[in-house]
Amino acid sequence: MNPDNAARRDEQVGRWVWLAPLAYAIHMLEEAFGGSGLVGWMIERGSLRLSIASFLGLSFLGFAAISAATWGARRRPWWRWTLASAGTILLVNGITHVAVSARARCYVPGLWTGIVFYVPLGAVLLFRVRRLAKPKVFWAAVGIGFAIHAVVLWIVFGAPGL
Repeated sequence: MNPDNAARRDEQVGRWVWLAPLAYAIHMLEEAFGGSGLVGWMIERGSLRLSIASFLGLSFLGFAAISAATWGARRRPWWRWTLASAGTILLVNGITHVAVSARARCYVPGLWTGIVFYVPLGAVLLFRVRRLAKPKVFWAAVGIGFAIHAVVLWIVFGAPGL
């Protein structure tokens, strides 16, 4: 183990991590109201099986989870892993918006906040938390972030029985 990383694990998590819930809230607004809204955009293409109310409810749960993760990570070193999961979710979601917009050759609501906030903030969170968490914990948290993002996509795009 790198002794520099072990020393860094005692560092405080700065206030800047509160940018994660803020970015999430701004992104949620773009998804809800940008263009015809993400829900409208997906309905137009026949790829959504979720109402706007359900979409906003799911988005609010995500906001609450990222806010709780941020709060916990600022108070207890054990909770820092949640920032790696949050960083993964932000980064993957931002890249997904860019990829879908490129593939569809049009604006997909969430694209601009994905580019401006999600991709850079997700990358910084991952870079920073990588130094603050043990490697096994960090990579497990990244896996959890990917899994959460996959489950959300599964729900949004029509999980059976929902």
